[in-house]
Amino acid sequence: MGSYRTWEDLDDEAPAARPGGPAAGVDGIADAVASLGAPAELIDLLRRKEELEAQLRQFAEGVPTPEDARRAKCFPVKVHTRESRIEERRLRRRDEVLALIAQRSLERARLERVRAEAERQARLRQLELSLLARIEAEQREQAQRRALEQATLKRRRQVEQEEAREQSRQEAERVARADALAAARRESQVAEDARLAAEREALLERWEAELAVALARARREHQQQRTALERDEEIRRAALACRSADLRARRALEEQLEMAQRAADRRLRLERNARRREEQRAFESRRDETMRAASTRRAEARRREQVANGGR
Repeated sequence: MGSYRTWEDLDDEAPAARPGGPAAGVDGIADAVASLGAPAELIDLLRRKEELEAQLRQFAEGVPTPEDARRAKCFPVKVHTRESRIEERRLRRRDEVLALIAQRSLERARLERVRAEAERQARLRQLELSLLARIEAEQREQAQRRALEQATLKRRRQVEQEEAREQSRQEAERVARADALAAARRESQVAEDARLAAEREALLERWEAELAVALARARREHQQQRTALERDEEIRRAALACRSADLRARRALEEQLEMAQRAADRRLRLERNARRREEQRAFESRRDETMRAASTRRAEARRREQVANGGR
């Protein structure tokens, strides 16, 4: 990229030309904006601007191209006038406005990404709520099944009570103990469900707090990046790379939190099922012992009755 003389140099008739200029730092800006996904109209305007600046530099340096060598025989060399300088300043202001428009379009795209991420998090929370509702429905169904089983067992006991008065008394005691055990188990189940709900609520609150902190940190980083964009284009690219890395890390953290929560729920379900199986085995063992004791007492009563009858 060569150098050219400004209108101040032409007015002062200075022999040396200044390197660079207001448009020296924008060569290739059309390709950079195109890589960022800017509108096609903006890219065409930037490329047209670069072509006009290249022509102005060629005119100022006096370096003819193959086409300019032919045109030099037909047209006189362009001389800066007051109107051309005004037009050049107008073009410079237009370039600044176009750069500002490109920056705003990038900010809008970033806001759209943030909004899409928030919607994804809302959908995840909705899925978690639906999963909790399904778990509660399954628990209610299990409670109804247990209630039906208890009602069936009670009817069976009532049939056995009609056989003998002693057996009826023993069965009544056993039913009372079974009801007490079932009530204690229901109370423990209710307490366990309340504890699990509190733990899930605490996990959700902590996750939301961490997400709010991460979003606040992202907003602060975005403010710093905007300041860096106004200073230097290269610093803006580095800040964009850092922000994308932070977003990936935050997504990885969210996935780890979700996996940890699922593992905790699965572990709690396994522990609860193990406790239920242990209680069921204990209940069955006590029931078998009671039935064996009752049969033993009935056999003893029959034997005594036979002995009494033999004595008569």
